[in-house]
Amino acid sequence: MQANREPIVNLLSTIVKSGYVSRPPSKRATMPVLSLTLCGRVALEGEGVHGVPASLSAKALALLAYLALEPGAHSRDELAALLWGDSPDEKAKASLRQALVHLREVVPDSLRVDRTSVELVGPIACDVSTFYRLAKDSPRAAAEVPVTSFLDGLHLRHCPAFDEWADRTRASLIRRSGEVLAAVTRDALATRQWNDAVRLAERWTAVAPGAAAATAALMEAHFMAGAHAAAIGAYERYRIYLADETGRSPESAVVQLLERIQNSSTGRQPIPHQATEEWYAAAPSFDGSLVGRSREWDALTRIWSKVVRGRSRVLIIEGDVGVGKSRLAADFFRWVTAEGGTVLRGRAHDAYRGVPLGAVIEALRSGLDAPGLAGTDPQWLVEVARLVPELRARFPVLGEAAPTIAGDRGRLVEAVTQVIAALGEEAPVAALIDDLHLCDADSCAVLHAVIRALENAPVLWCLTYSPGSIERDAPPSRLVRALRASPHTTPVELRPLGAGEVWELMQGLGRVRATDGARRLATRIHEVTAGYPFYVIELLKTLFAQGWLTVDPESGEWVLEAQSQDASLAAVPLPSVHEAIAERIHCLPDELSAILITLAVSAHGCRADVLSYVHGISRLRAAMVGDALVERHLAVEEDGTFRCAHPTIARVVTDSLGTSRRREVNRALAVAVESAARDAGIAPEASEVARYAEQGGERAMAFRHAMLAAGAADARGAPEEALRWLDFASATATTSADADAVNEATARLLVVRQPTAISYQLSSKREPSGRLPV
Repeated sequence: MQANREPIVNLLSTIVKSGYVSRPPSKRATMPVLSLTLCGRVALEGEGVHGVPASLSAKALALLAYLALEPGAHSRDELAALLWGDSPDEKAKASLRQALVHLREVVPDSLRVDRTSVELVGPIACDVSTFYRLAKDSPRAAAEVPVTSFLDGLHLRHCPAFDEWADRTRASLIRRSGEVLAAVTRDALATRQWNDAVRLAERWTAVAPGAAAATAALMEAHFMAGAHAAAIGAYERYRIYLADETGRSPESAVVQLLERIQNSSTGRQPIPHQATEEWYAAAPSFDGSLVGRSREWDALTRIWSKVVRGRSRVLIIEGDVGVGKSRLAADFFRWVTAEGGTVLRGRAHDAYRGVPLGAVIEALRSGLDAPGLAGTDPQWLVEVARLVPELRARFPVLGEAAPTIAGDRGRLVEAVTQVIAALGEEAPVAALIDDLHLCDADSCAVLHAVIRALENAPVLWCLTYSPGSIERDAPPSRLVRALRASPHTTPVELRPLGAGEVWELMQGLGRVRATDGARRLATRIHEVTAGYPFYVIELLKTLFAQGWLTVDPESGEWVLEAQSQDASLAAVPLPSVHEAIAERIHCLPDELSAILITLAVSAHGCRADVLSYVHGISRLRAAMVGDALVERHLAVEEDGTFRCAHPTIARVVTDSLGTSRRREVNRALAVAVESAARDAGIAPEASEVARYAEQGGERAMAFRHAMLAAGAADARGAPEEALRWLDFASATATTSADADAVNEATARLLVVRQPTAISYQLSSKREPSGRLPV
């Protein structure tokens, strides 16, 4: 049987090859999958089709677009009137026939044409149809379709019916796109993807430039990403558009958001200056969205919702140095500002270098412009003005404070309590004390008393705390233990990022493509940094500074230089974090290096006038150099004070100094702080000068200012701080007269403190409310 079949098979093969009988067309050949693009440059693509075929006229493409978006059979009369309505009937039908002939040449199996109707039946994919499908199934993908450019490249003449249809379709697309962009923008904001939120909100405002919700989302996204000026710029574009197009004023909700952003102290951005080094000129932004903090963010926002309902809460954000406590708190407080809360911010500094009650003073000073401050009883504003003299500039009619009783903290606590309570009457208050572990004993005592006194006020206390940085018997440790005993306290422990989260962070920062090599690099970075976000960022900066990483100017994608040499991503050498920071510092020009050393030695930073005295340069030059360090991500500027961007950077800098260099920098700082204050007509911060002078070997100067610091601490209601400065003065006394002065001051302070402490214990029993007696 097999032998009989072979001649027949051979004969059929010969006939087919000779062309007398053609092969039956395959399904793939007769039913090509074509793609019609209508948003942007109109194009028809697929097997055998490239771009817009030359044989297709604009009206033929318009006909195909109409058939693709309006499914079903359409009469020839309808289509002729749609595209050739200005022509006589016979000419219009002839033009339709010609267009159909050209279409059938390009898509022969996709059209069903008879004597009366035309219908598109073939598998032609259209980006508009895909957009409507994605809008339901995948809004993020739908948001990337540029529907505002629907049929922009298709120019027709004398087709009013088609133009009307195109306008209706475009309006429907834009309306649906606005709904999609609104949803995905809000989702990006809710998940802390600030950069994505900015990009999506910009597209939303492009679709709906007069929509208040779109503008508010863009402002909030810029603000949360740290771009204060961009947030205000978004408002200005919205205001101008409304004035020019509608004659209306911005909606009140948007105006209120603008006011909150303008009043936020975190919005003050240093003025950027162009760096001279090539890397810094082309360096990317390392400000990405929060990664790996969804659970913590949800906890923070839930607690804020309880505060809004009128109940005080305490948040303790705990974690090691570099784990991202300050970053999480900063993003959250920007969100609180956008939600309408009043924000107070204070940062603790090294107790041996900082100002007495420094964290409390910073927090109060940040609320000077808060609207509810005017509701405070003047007698308490007078008391607070002891700590924040700037208060008198806002309320010039304030009277003079009565003399204080040495060692008395009651009036101070009551005054701070009354001020924050008045702010809470206007709007819920969120108070941040960053680096609580550096707080002095008196600051901890005042904070504890005020927190207890405001248990029934709408106040959220947020404390960032590194438990491994201090001893268990230190005042901040005791305060944290006391606060944890309250049912209104929520501890939030931050842990390092996992390897997958480090990869997610890299993708978000640099649009890094998912390749095996890139994932291996992310894994190695995780191994070197142990997943601490600060260290991850510092290591990435070093890879840029060394030239291993660059930025593609067109796509913005991070590119590894090793790829061009066919090297593996995993072959990139990764230094330790301290080595990475040290290498970046080592490459600085001499002037920038000298200023950075001064900032590192000063611990909590310097203003431009102090830097100008230390280095013998103008204040303008000092500010320019400070800004240059900010650009290099080595320093930050807050309210005119430059300081190292992170304690680890300061530690790397100071560890590289010899004893003589460190002593001379401290001596120069002591003289500079005193001189700058004298020129400004104010008293220098005595505690600051005393510490610098002692480290700089100027014992007499250190003693004099230590005594002044003790008196200032006592006047502020900080007796423990006063005693500590008397101890300091005793150690720096150089004459018997100095020693006698310290002894007398110590005895006097100890005598007046003892009955005050007994009085407090007795009166506390009579007042169970928790508020300290006055």
